[in-house]
Order: sequence, then C-alpha cells, then structure tokens
Amino acid sequence: MFQGLSTNQAPPISVPFRFFLTAPLFGILISFVFFNFPAEEIFNRYSPVAIGTIHLFTLGILSQIVFGALQQMLPVLAGVVIKKPLIFANIVHTTLTFGTLFLSCGFIFSQELLFPIGAGLLCIAFGFFFFVIIRLLFKVKYITSTVNAMKIFALAGLVTALIGIYLIWQYIDVNINSYHYLITNIHILFASFGFAIILIMGVAFQVIPMFYVAKDFPKFIQNKFPRVLFCMMILCAIFIILKQDISIIKFIISFMIIIFALYGLNSLNNRKRLVSDVTLWYWKFSFYSLIVSMLIFVTQFYKSDSLLAIIFIFGFLYPLLQGMIYKIIPFLSWFHLSSRGYFSIPNLREYIKEDSIKVQFYIYVSSFCFFVLSIFFNQLFLYIASSLFMISNLMFLFNMITAILKYRKISKTNPMDIFNMSNK
Repeated sequence: MFQGLSTNQAPPISVPFRFFLTAPLFGILISFVFFNFPAEEIFNRYSPVAIGTIHLFTLGILSQIVFGALQQMLPVLAGVVIKKPLIFANIVHTTLTFGTLFLSCGFIFSQELLFPIGAGLLCIAFGFFFFVIIRLLFKVKYITSTVNAMKIFALAGLVTALIGIYLIWQYIDVNINSYHYLITNIHILFASFGFAIILIMGVAFQVIPMFYVAKDFPKFIQNKFPRVLFCMMILCAIFIILKQDISIIKFIISFMIIIFALYGLNSLNNRKRLVSDVTLWYWKFSFYSLIVSMLIFVTQFYKSDSLLAIIFIFGFLYPLLQGMIYKIIPFLSWFHLSSRGYFSIPNLREYIKEDSIKVQFYIYVSSFCFFVLSIFFNQLFLYIASSLFMISNLMFLFNMITAILKYRKISKTNPMDIFNMSNK
C-alpha cells in the first residue's frame, strides 16, 4: 500500500496521529451519553439525543479517522501531495473536533445556540478538506480503481455535508416538516453508502492485497461497483423525494454490498501468506456484520432502525477502522524511523503487543453484543454495553499511545548511535 512512498511525499507523522488519537475520545463521550439518557431516547432516531450521539460517531470517530488516514494515503494511492500539510491538518482537525462537540452538544442538551457555531466550524472543516481533496483527485493522471472510488467518495462526502448544513439550518430556523425527514433520509443514504462504504471499498481494493498478501478483488467489482452504487444512491434520492417505492433499489444496493463483503472475506481467508494476524479479526468481524446489516436493511425483518444502526455502526464501521489503524500506526512509525536512517528499530508487530489488541477486540465485541441485547431487553444491558464500550475505547487509545511513545523514544536518539556503540 505504501510502496514507493518517500518522506518528501508523506506528511509529518503527527498529521494522521492527531486524528487517530482523537477518535476514541469521542467513543468515551458516547459511553457517557449512553449512561445518562434512557434507552427510549437513544434508540429513537428522531430524538435530539439520538441525533447528537450519531454525530459523535460519524463526525467524531468516522470522519476523524477517515480524514487522518486519507492525508497519509493520498500521496501513495493517488500520487497527490497536500501542500503545507501541517497547516491543512491543524485547520481541519481543530474545526472538525470543536464543530462536532458544539453540534452534538446542541442536540443532546437542547442548546440551539450551539447549532450555528457547530455548523460554521464543520463548514470550514468539510469545505476545506473536500475542496482540496477533490481538486487534487481530479488532477490525477494515472487512474486506478482506488482513485475512482476516492473521487466518488469525495463527491458523496461533499453532498452529505451540504445536506447536513441544510438540515441544521432548518433546526436553527425551527422549520421541521415532513420534507425535512425526506431530506434526512437522503443525508443518511449518502453518509452511509457514499461517505463510508464507497471509501472502504476503494481502500480495501488496495489495503487487503498489500497488507495481508491476499488476492485482488475481481476487476468488475473494482471498476464497476463504486460507480453503480453511486448511481443507485442518486436514483434512490430521486425516488425518496418523489415518494416512490425504493424496494428494488434497496435490493440492488444490498446485493452489491454483500457481494463486495463476500469477496473481501474470500480474499482474507485465502491469503498467499497464512500468517496469524489479530487485525484480521477486525476485518472479518466487520465484513460479517456488513452482510447482516444489509440483510436487515433489505428485508426489514426488524422494524426498528436501532438494530440496523447498531450493527452497521458498531459491528461494521468501527471494528474495520480500528483494524486499519492497528496496521497504519506501526507501519508509519517503522517507515519514518527507517527513512531517517535508524537501523535498530522494532518490527511492525512490536509496536503494539498482540495480546493487548486481542483483549481490546474481545471487550469491544462484548460491548457490541450487549448493545444488540439492549434493544430487546432493559436499560441494564445498555449500561453494561456502555461500560464495555468505554473500556474498549480506553484500551484502543492506550494501544495507540504505546506505539507512538515507542516511536518518539527512538526518534529522540541519534540514528548513528548504533555505530558509535560498536566502535567502543
């Protein structure tokens, strides 16, 4: 994935790390919300508490990790370099972090005065990020399936952000009507399938074969699926506005995503180098959860949106993001140290203890199971799920910090010390 990358292309290591370290802090905030509000409010998709909590995840966790990872990946996957990466990262990270806090707190604590502040900051974060990314991506000359998927992701992300700003303006203007809920469904559509899944498709096309020495996805999936999925999203949005039945479109979208997940699992299960790797657990759990969530989405076997949301967010999205970070942070630490001439450095598996990652995975999956049970049973299950979710996020943060501290400790030494010691 990072073949051919030089330190001249790569942003400073602090750029992606600040985004990654922020994400589990928002996970801890989500746990506090679950502790302090009744399940009836949390699992009601139209309640202000539920809206605020969802955005703590989508903006505070998903967007933080995506924005941080893309600033590191774009020079490699698309061959584009963001100029002045530290200034770019500072602006995006600061406005995204505080915008998320103001917007979510505005919903959770019914403080409408926070909406314009949050919306303004998020406009800067998303506007600046996507303006730069889209401009760079559409200048790329060597087009790959990953570059095409990233272009579609950027357009879908921009649409998601613009619709989100419109919906916030309706809250500020106290103009909530039936049309507002139709637009909300389109906002969720583009956020879930465009901003999240199409990006994950593009990254998976490159990451799975590179990181895990696994089979490539078939060319028809790489070249066709992101484009067709985006077209289906546009068609679905039109049908929603016209209040037409979207059952067939939902089936096509679900079918395509399930096929993608099955091929992803097949690739991971038939790796060319069968080496034990705990991060595979995250990817596989994520793909299985994606399949289950799409089956629920298309069959509507459970009427409440809560089950679908829990499985899609906590079963699919977050585990995959964690598994990805557990690969990226050790690699970046190793890459930056080796590029600076260090010879005696830990290998990729030594930055974070595998047993610690396994424990975090078990705790996280346990929290997910209790979240699912809390939908069917009483508040006690939600408290247990929240406790486990908080612990898993603290462990996730601890594991990241462990790797970063190892990097910093070595980076403060002189790379030539090994030769000086050998001459004594």
